[in-house]
Amino acid sequence: MTTVKGLTTFKKKDGILELTRDIVTWTPAAPPNSPPTVTILVGTVENLQATPATSPKVMIKIFTKQGDGPAESFVFNFTSPNARAEGDTMKDALGTAIQAAKAGTVPGGPGEASSAAMAVATAGSAAMNDLWSGARLAKDMELQMSLLKSDPALSNTFKEAVMTGPVTSEQFWSTRTHLLRAHALEKAQTRGPHNVLAAVRSTTVDGVARRISLSREQIGDIFSQHPLVKTVYDENVPRVSEDQFWSRFFLSRLFKKLKGDKVLPSDTTDNIFDRYLNRDDEDNSRKRRKIEHVPLTIDLEGNEQNLSRSRGNAPDMTMRPSQVENVPIIRTLNSLSQKLVDLVTPYVADPDRDQDQDELYMVEQRLGDLGGDLEEERIILNIQDQRKFFSNEQGDEKQNKFAGMNAASVLENIRRDLGTSHFDIAAFLPGEGDEDMDDHDSPAVGKILFFLATKQVTEAVRDRSSQLITTTSNNSTAMGGLPHEVFQSVQSVHATTSEFLHHFWLAFLSGDEKRAKDINTMVSSLRNSKTRIEAVAQTAEEQREVEKVKRKKDLQEEYKKTGIKPKRKDLEVGGGKKVVEEMLGPTVIAIDKALAKYQVALDEAEKVNGGGGGGGGPA
Repeated sequence: MTTVKGLTTFKKKDGILELTRDIVTWTPAAPPNSPPTVTILVGTVENLQATPATSPKVMIKIFTKQGDGPAESFVFNFTSPNARAEGDTMKDALGTAIQAAKAGTVPGGPGEASSAAMAVATAGSAAMNDLWSGARLAKDMELQMSLLKSDPALSNTFKEAVMTGPVTSEQFWSTRTHLLRAHALEKAQTRGPHNVLAAVRSTTVDGVARRISLSREQIGDIFSQHPLVKTVYDENVPRVSEDQFWSRFFLSRLFKKLKGDKVLPSDTTDNIFDRYLNRDDEDNSRKRRKIEHVPLTIDLEGNEQNLSRSRGNAPDMTMRPSQVENVPIIRTLNSLSQKLVDLVTPYVADPDRDQDQDELYMVEQRLGDLGGDLEEERIILNIQDQRKFFSNEQGDEKQNKFAGMNAASVLENIRRDLGTSHFDIAAFLPGEGDEDMDDHDSPAVGKILFFLATKQVTEAVRDRSSQLITTTSNNSTAMGGLPHEVFQSVQSVHATTSEFLHHFWLAFLSGDEKRAKDINTMVSSLRNSKTRIEAVAQTAEEQREVEKVKRKKDLQEEYKKTGIKPKRKDLEVGGGKKVVEEMLGPTVIAIDKALAKYQVALDEAEKVNGGGGGGGGPA
């Protein structure tokens, strides 16, 4: 028997919609263990409607009619985070059940059970896969706009490549499915509720409430989390004014109890709220999850049954329970924390779950490190003489050469040869006269090669460290001395050109003749990108000249005031055409390579077409 469930609202009340064989039931979530208030026989369903996939709301409307009675309709709104998947699964399962009922077969019967179950399972998995599929995300315009608003750099690239460029919206988002999926998951997350009583702050002076900051939303949350407060409110307001009610409540012992604080004898008494101290928070007590089966491996009450402490010696001092007065506080906090978790993800017990899970709990609690290493299964190779198998003639000669030597005597000979002279690595560095590198075996050449290798490593470390400093800084050094507007232009042209290159290679390497138009369009865009890069470089150079003139003028005025002659380095201005060319140099190389590959392919195609047309050369 396959059961399909979904969290829904019916007439603005939360509940669970369930399809079991040929019966559809809706059970309210509150109060717990309530009987179903809506029962629909699949055979009485006249029509079934559902909202389209593009709609933000997921609803199912069921039309029923029994005999000559009036027609009825039931609208269920799915509210879970996976509402679309649950709605599609329920719709497909209902459609299968309705067709089976019209055909005269009972879903779940001998011949129909397996096919119906397979249909429901297939529909459920297909709905889940379709929820985050690339095709679905590529059509979600609302999600795409939300992502563009949250990422200014991506929005700028979209504007340059799609709105003013040749790239279509489908091509742009086809390479960013992972970003859309991550953004959809981020939007699907919701912030859970919090303990409202702990967040409310009141300022007191001489035991009298001075000011309490409390909103209507917080009052509603208090009533939702603590129905006992709502009961006290209904029984005493308006006999007591609302302002006075909340002022006295936040100073009462009932407030401290519900908040989870310890109630002290010195706390202020109140003749209204103290009457409810011994009452339990009904909703919290009734909302506690009922555990029908407690595995013996974690059943603490089983210890008393197995080894009773009513007789014999009392337990050790460390094993005796203490602070009994804190037990109600702990229970209050646990109950409230459990309810807050249930408000985020409502707990739905599975009636088909296997209750005997002792073995599962035992496996989870077993310490694998104490079990020892598993015996590895290996294939044993039987070789008569392994020394010959792993040896060669040259290796044997070298090994035999040092086989009979004593390590201690060898080290002693090395120390004797070195003597007491100091080993100076500077002796290997090149001098002023070490210019001749023709003789690679000479000591001078060895010094020069050692110096060049050291210099190369040092420069690599220095370049890497400067890159890290540039990446983490936000000053003008990070932008190479370029003005902010010019640096943004550099970033924009780099992102747009990278987009064009990406789609060019996708189309060029696809081998699809139908994409020849896309290739030509991307080639034209790449050529325009080179023009844009040159324009940005020219703008940077003009800005640099303007900055030089301004710097020179400022230094001259400062010289007139102070009489201190400016240094040459003070006249230096960063940025300019050279910096832009260094930044976009790899991009220009990538463009040239793409255009060269395109030209080679174009020439080959023209030769093939010319040869096929009678030996004529390319135009």
